[in-house]
Amino acid sequence: METRKVVVYEWKKEKEKTCFKKKVRVREGIFHQFGVDYEELEMGSGNYTTAIVEMPDGEIKNIPVGLVVFKS
Repeated sequence: METRKVVVYEWKKEKEKTCFKKKVRVREGIFHQFGVDYEELEMGSGNYTTAIVEMPDGEIKNIPVGLVVFKS
């Protein structure tokens, strides 16, 4: 089975700003498959697509797809 390496990012707050504006590289991992997660909102829940990623220490993370980039 072919493994696909990915780079995982997260949003960082810039100084003196109220919203998260900067995408920062966190670490690399191995992509396993796409998944789904949800967030509870005032008007119900909202679903979004995720990537299931294995980190170098063996931890599995469910990361929003906008924060994952496949390495070539």
